Amino acid sequence: MGIATAVRAFHTKVLSAETTQLVFSSALEDGHYTATGSNTQWLEESCKELRANNCVAIPTETVYGLAANALDSQAVRSIFETKGRPSDNPLIVHVSSMRMLRSLYHLPSTIDIVTTEQPQHQQPVAMPFLGTNNVALEGEHLQALLREAEANDRLRGGDGVWPEIPRAYHDVIRRFWPGALTLIMPRPPCIPIEVLGGHGSTVAIRFPSHPVARAVISACGLPLAAPSANASGKPSPTLAMHVKHDLDSRLPLIIDAGACDVGVESTVLDAHSSNAFVNGQLSPCILRPGGVTFEELKATGGAFERLRVYRRDFTNAEIELNPTTPGMKYRHYSPTAPVFLFVPSSIQDDLSTRQTRLKPKMQELLLSEGADLHKVGVVTVGELQLETPHENCELVTWQVMDAKDLAHRIFALLRLLDETEHVDAILVEGVEEANEGLAVMNRLGKAALHHIPW
Repeated sequence: MGIATAVRAFHTKVLSAETTQLVFSSALEDGHYTATGSNTQWLEESCKELRANNCVAIPTETVYGLAANALDSQAVRSIFETKGRPSDNPLIVHVSSMRMLRSLYHLPSTIDIVTTEQPQHQQPVAMPFLGTNNVALEGEHLQALLREAEANDRLRGGDGVWPEIPRAYHDVIRRFWPGALTLIMPRPPCIPIEVLGGHGSTVAIRFPSHPVARAVISACGLPLAAPSANASGKPSPTLAMHVKHDLDSRLPLIIDAGACDVGVESTVLDAHSSNAFVNGQLSPCILRPGGVTFEELKATGGAFERLRVYRRDFTNAEIELNPTTPGMKYRHYSPTAPVFLFVPSSIQDDLSTRQTRLKPKMQELLLSEGADLHKVGVVTVGELQLETPHENCELVTWQVMDAKDLAHRIFALLRLLDETEHVDAILVEGVEEANEGLAVMNRLGKAALHHIPW
């Protein structure tokens, strides 16, 4: 493992994309779109920076991502340098269409990127994949390779649909892409080993639904490697201001499209590697819970009725040492203030039960730590009245409605309490590990220094 620290200094610009209207010509197959609005400077400048192998922070439906050219080793290394991220922690590759994803499997191991900017007057603002100077793989020749793969698949008895993509994923792709779902796939030869954290033969792929992210990927003509756009180990960013706080002067451009809708990272699903098989039978597994729930994936049926969750249903020592996806090996999501997570032992929907069991636990902690506490952040699911441990201690309380609301707001609340309110400690009421609660408790479990059952 290595953590690079030599970071190039930039004057970081923040450009708004909130007034741009984006319309895509296809839900899945291609990334062509039209862009209208009062200002599309963010699109032109993001393409310029990404084609120069610089990092750009872009919004997705989950969290803001720190994006760079996934086909260039140095561009990928710049992501690790900018975040201060361990180099053995893999990245997710983002695509803007099934055509782009399929094309990756027909490209050589070395790609030269064209850095010439697209003329600004051209409309629609979309470039054909792939933006390279390898003429043999552009245009009609690439289309011919895709058609040949389809024909060969039909000769083998297949349906000719997405022959490069493991068939176990086809139904979930149709149901959940574009969206908050990452799939573990065979590594295309063109994806450098740095994306994989320096090891392995699989790569994590996502097709984001956020129109700004999808437009940026399509416009620059490149798949983008993109972890969350925060300093490594800190809470993930759900607002552009969070990115600016962590990475100001460490990247040239942040695209601001407002708050992210989901609020936690994507679900990572494996239905391909050896981890997805039990006694020779396909039994897919969630390696990281996220925006698409266990219950939603299981409802896909077939092999997904045997869906498992890593660390809940099974563990694997090898995957701990050499993870195939982010969020598995290192501590994440932690603010400076210590987080105390109150873990429910059962479903606690009844208000009186919370009052008789949770409130005393929180009050006990406040009293035991009280002498050192002058300001405490408290996040609860519904109303819960607490008393300050002494007259010089202030409680800053935030209430969320349910697990879904907590998922949407948790990273922003951790940052607000830590970076704006400057609290000495943060107390968070946990939720049942079902539906959105599974992802919430996964993130809080990694953010918290202390886990307190109630």
